[in-house]
Amino acid sequence: MFPNQAGQRIDINNFRHRGWTPALQAAGISHRRIYDLRHTYATWSLAAGIDIFTLSRRMGTSVAMIDRTYGHLAAGADDYERDLLDAFDRRPESNGRCMGAGSERSEAESVADSGEWAVRGSNARPPACKAGALTS
Repeated sequence: MFPNQAGQRIDINNFRHRGWTPALQAAGISHRRIYDLRHTYATWSLAAGIDIFTLSRRMGTSVAMIDRTYGHLAAGADDYERDLLDAFDRRPESNGRCMGAGSERSEAESVADSGEWAVRGSNARPPACKAGALTS
C-alpha cells in the first residue's frame, strides 16, 4: 500500500524505529502499536455511525468478527433500527404491507377460527399481493 523509496515493501521494524516511535514522541503521545490504529479506525467509524457491514468490508474481515470485537461499541444501533422500522410503519401509503392486504384474512386465520387443526396453517403469513400492489 505504501512502498518504500525503492518501491519495495516497507520493513516494519525500520519504520517502527525510524518513523513511528519518533513521531509519537514528537506528538507527545505515549507508545502504542501501529496495529492499534486499526482499532481506533473501527471505534471512530462506529461512533460516526458507519454500519458494521460497511466497516467489515473496509477492514477486510467478517461481519461476525467486527460484531464480536466492536459490537458493544455500536451503542444506539438497536434504537436506530427501531426508529427506522417505526418510521416505515408510520408511512400511510403501505404501512409495511401490500396495498389492501390489511383487511383480508389469511388461510391460517380462517382455519384457526373454524377450530380445525392444520399444520400447513400454523405459520400464518400475510395474503399474497396482487401484481403491481407492492409499494416502494
